[in-house]
Amino acid sequence: MSDGIELNLRGVPDGSPDDDFQPLVKPGLNKQESAYQRFMLSLDERVSVKLLTRIWGPRLEFVVRLMLVATFLDDSFHTVINFSKHTTEIGEHWILRWLASTSSELVSAIAIVALLIGLLAQSVGSISLLALVQPDNATKALIGWTIAQPILYAQLSNSEFVAESLSLLGGLLMVRAHLVPDAGAVTQLIGRMMLPIVYMYHAGLFLLSAFTLEETGSFASFVSSLSMF
Repeated sequence: MSDGIELNLRGVPDGSPDDDFQPLVKPGLNKQESAYQRFMLSLDERVSVKLLTRIWGPRLEFVVRLMLVATFLDDSFHTVINFSKHTTEIGEHWILRWLASTSSELVSAIAIVALLIGLLAQSVGSISLLALVQPDNATKALIGWTIAQPILYAQLSNSEFVAESLSLLGGLLMVRAHLVPDAGAVTQLIGRMMLPIVYMYHAGLFLLSAFTLEETGSFASFVSSLSMF
């Protein structure tokens, strides 16, 4: 280069050797790839993906948390409306029902205390999780109630209820792994494995009913029996 002339190449830092030069568009690219790269560069100039993530990321996370805790909020609402009915149901069907004949008042008191604890755990835990206030304690409270509810209502033999509870536990574990740094990758893995349990349960029921051996008079009736409608 002649003296007094400075040539500034885009992408080449000052003082770097020519061998380190990396052109933005490589000579080997064909026209289609070059057009695609030009399109992506022009799109990135108009729309910032990082800006969209920063703006809409927290809103989408709030929607996901709301969908997760909607079950607990709905359950809390129905518990408040039918509190006496729930108390009677727990006293008659849960693990202390053998005391109902001799100490009905004690069983009723224990049922009331258990319902109040569950109501407090669901309502406060859901609101705290939505507002991101103490997410560690909020997820622990919701996880504890999700585990205790099938036992409290004597629903361990109800496979559908258990499947729903396990899927709900999976969602809570995934949210906990995302919000609590100390939760670890194992918690997230377990949550991912438990989340689709309820869908697998319903898919299994459908397949079981579809492929049940039945006497069919024709091929058309057999095909129609496979339809869920």
